[in-house]
Amino acid sequence: MLNNSNPLTLECQQLIERLDQLDFVDPFSLYYFNETKDIESEILRLKTISTRNTVTKKDLSFGIHTSNDELDLIIESMKLRYANNAQHADQMETKIFSNIHSYDFKAMNIKIKACLDFLDIYFQVEKSCTRHDIKKYLTEKTKIRHFIKESNSGYIIRLHDMNSIHSINQRIAHLNHFGLVKASLAITEMEVALDFYGYKHIALITALFKSLKLPNDTENLRIFKTQIGVFTPIPFNPIILHSKIEDGYNIGINHKLADEYWHLYRKQTDQNGQPLPEEYWRIRAEKNMKVNVLSKLDNRLVNIKRVLLDCFKGIRFTQVKKNAVQKTKQLYDCTVEAYGVEKVAYLDANRNLRKLPKEIEMNTELNKLAVNAICNLAKNFSHPS
Repeated sequence: MLNNSNPLTLECQQLIERLDQLDFVDPFSLYYFNETKDIESEILRLKTISTRNTVTKKDLSFGIHTSNDELDLIIESMKLRYANNAQHADQMETKIFSNIHSYDFKAMNIKIKACLDFLDIYFQVEKSCTRHDIKKYLTEKTKIRHFIKESNSGYIIRLHDMNSIHSINQRIAHLNHFGLVKASLAITEMEVALDFYGYKHIALITALFKSLKLPNDTENLRIFKTQIGVFTPIPFNPIILHSKIEDGYNIGINHKLADEYWHLYRKQTDQNGQPLPEEYWRIRAEKNMKVNVLSKLDNRLVNIKRVLLDCFKGIRFTQVKKNAVQKTKQLYDCTVEAYGVEKVAYLDANRNLRKLPKEIEMNTELNKLAVNAICNLAKNFSHPS
């Protein structure tokens, strides 16, 4: 049990809330088991901190008659005090950097770069051939192994790191060997990303999540690592979420196979899983769109620039209004939630139609930097006239 002699801290209150939520969970589920273990670990951590505080509050003094055992105890107590102070400082820093309002991206020299992570292109050919024939030929010509699958009367090929229309045209030109039907070329899936280079703290992932603008039908907000079929909700406490992210967890929004999917994480490896040099590490915010959405945008490959820009519209950020009440600002500072989720459209006090919560607004400065990065990328996808 936690010590009840002192007022409950925010962390204790959040633990109680998590315990209360378990009343609505199947006690035989894997999530129930994992959550109880996580809560037990957090209680143990809080008890350890409480014990350390008790020890370090005692007066520490020694003289010429201090025994070696007493001196060892004093030294150990001093170590605990400094360790506790360092831990407290780390936690304060994490909370600060978990808030988007703590960032001046220009002043902090955090660079934002837009990229097209991958796109899937549907195509048809006139010659009789198999998927294996196409894969083999492309590997011989490009020295790159491609993912290709059959689809209806054609095929779908996945292209990674195609950051210009020229690089796409170069790659698909090899398909002319099989009699490529150019009119058939269409985008069936696209994943775009904003990369934040030179980040100061991994808690930027938390800050971006809290500020990300999302549609009101967003669901399945979670953290995940390597498990498949395991749902782990995003912790409310920024300190706990930070420890999960440090342990390799990512943030996912919507099911990965949904028409629209968001993904936030620290990128430290390339597409083949090979470690990147540390100067290329970055915080990444990804948006994935699939064919059901793309087909409504006229997803022919010739329209790739427009499709790209539409896909990037899903990566915009919000912030708390300056005139928001103090309680809202404190809540935003201390808890992790998707504060940028839109509501059903409503009229505000000025009779303007709004979707964002009343004390949330678009983050103009950050979105300007994002749009500049997106436009720099989009210039590379203009078809030559």
